[in-house]
Amino acid sequence: MQLMLAALVDELRSVGIEVSVGEHLDAARAASLISLQDKEVLRATLRCALVKRSEQLDAFDLIFDLYTTGARQPGADLIEAMTDEELCVTLRSAIGTTDALLKRLLADEFVRRFGGLEPGSAVAGVFAAIAVDEAAGLDGLRAELVAGQAEAGQAEGGQAEGVRAEGLPGAGGEGGGGGQGGGSGGTGGGFRYRLIEAEADRAVEEFRADLRSAIRRALVADRGARAVRTTMRVGLAQDIDIVTASAAELAAMAAAIGPLAQRLTHVLAQLALHRKRRLSIRKTLHLAMGTGGVPFRLATEPARPPKPEIVVLCDMSGSVSAFSRFTLDLLAALDSRLNRLRVFSFVDGLADITQLVREARASGRQLGAREAAAAAIRLSGSSDYGSVLREFASSCAPQLTRRSVVLMVGDARTNYLDPAQASFAQIQERAGQVYWLNPEPRRYWDQGDSVISQYAPWCASVRECRTLRQIADFVQSLALTVR
Repeated sequence: MQLMLAALVDELRSVGIEVSVGEHLDAARAASLISLQDKEVLRATLRCALVKRSEQLDAFDLIFDLYTTGARQPGADLIEAMTDEELCVTLRSAIGTTDALLKRLLADEFVRRFGGLEPGSAVAGVFAAIAVDEAAGLDGLRAELVAGQAEAGQAEGGQAEGVRAEGLPGAGGEGGGGGQGGGSGGTGGGFRYRLIEAEADRAVEEFRADLRSAIRRALVADRGARAVRTTMRVGLAQDIDIVTASAAELAAMAAAIGPLAQRLTHVLAQLALHRKRRLSIRKTLHLAMGTGGVPFRLATEPARPPKPEIVVLCDMSGSVSAFSRFTLDLLAALDSRLNRLRVFSFVDGLADITQLVREARASGRQLGAREAAAAAIRLSGSSDYGSVLREFASSCAPQLTRRSVVLMVGDARTNYLDPAQASFAQIQERAGQVYWLNPEPRRYWDQGDSVISQYAPWCASVRECRTLRQIADFVQSLALTVR
C-alpha cells in the first residue's frame, strides 16, 4: 500500500497537483485506519488528504484508477465461459441495471475478446475503444432500451402522452433511428419519451465508461500505470494547450474558467492589501494636532486596488480563435476588477464586440468563436494585421490614455502582407503599456509569415501563452505592474 501511495503521489505531482510531504503522510495515516477492500472508500479517503481544489478531481480520479486496477474479480471465469451470443444477451439484461460488478466483468470480457490489445503491441487504446463499441452494439442497445421502457410504461399506465409503440425508434425492426428524439409521428414530443431517452443515454454512456476503464486496466496490466498515464496526456484543465485541445478538453477548460477567475480575483484582492500606500499629509497633520507634534506619527492612504483600463484586440482567425475566446472569457469574468474593458475582434477587419462579451457574461454563456469573428471578416477571412492596426490607430487610438493597457492576442502571422509597424508604434505612444500574448510555441516565431519580432520593440512584454494557467499568471503580473 505504501509503495502504491508513493507512486500515486509522484504521478499527481507530475501532472501539476501539488502534494506536500505533510499531505502525503496524512494520506498514509488515513489509509492505515480504513479497510482497503472497498476501493471507493479508499478513493474518498485519499481525495480528502491529497486534493485541495475541485478542478483537480478528474485528474486525481483517473490516476487513482490507473494505480488501483486491482486483481481478477470473482465471477470472471463464468463470463469467460460464455459464447459471444450469450455475452451479448447478458449485456442486454445488465446494461440498464445497477449491478456495477457484472457490468465491469462484461466490459473486461468485451475488451479481452474484441479489443485487439496484444501484449507488447503498440495498438492505441482509441482503436480498442472503437472495436469494443462496435462489438457491443451500443447504438442498437440504446434503441432497444427506449422501445422496451416505452412499452413497459404503456402496459402499466396505458398509452403514455405523446408516445406510440409502433412509432418508437427501434420498434418493429426499425433500429436505425434510436439516436433522434424528435422523429415523425409525434413520438419525440412527449415529456415521458424524453425521460425514457435520457435514461437510455445514461445507461449506454455508463457502460461506455466501463469499457474505457476496462481498456485502461488491460493497458496497465501490460505496460504499467506510469506508461499508460504518459500516453493519455492526463493533466489539469488549466495546463492543457488550448490550440491543440480536443473537444472534451475544451469543455473541461470552459468549466475551469469560473473557479480560476474566482481564485484570481481573490489573489488580486490580496495584492491590493500589499500595494505601496501613499503618505496622507492631511491625516498626518490631523494626528499631530492632538499631541503638539510630539510624538509625530505618519498616516497613509488605503491602497487602491488595481483597476486598469484594458483594451483587448483578439485575432479570431483559424486555430488561434480558440485561445482568443478563452482569453476573452477569463477577462470578462474578471471585469469587476477592471475599471473598463473594451474588446475588439479582428481577422481582416476590426469589430468592437464589447457589448457581445458583456451580454454573454450576463446570460452565463460562453462567447462563441464564430459569433466573435462574424463582424471581423471583410474580404478573404485571412489575417491582415496591417489593415487592422491602421484602422485601430486611426479610429480608436485617440481614445487611449496613459491608464490604458492594450493587450494583443494573436500569432502575428500577416500572410506576407504589410505589418504596419508605424501604426502599431502610434498605438504604443498613446497607450500606457502594450502587451502581446502569442499562443504559438516560441520556436515557431518569425518563421514563415510570422513577424512577431517586428512588433516586439513597442511591447512592454511578448509572452508565449498557450494555457489558462499562463493567461492567469499574466493577469496577475499585470495587476502588479499597472498603477
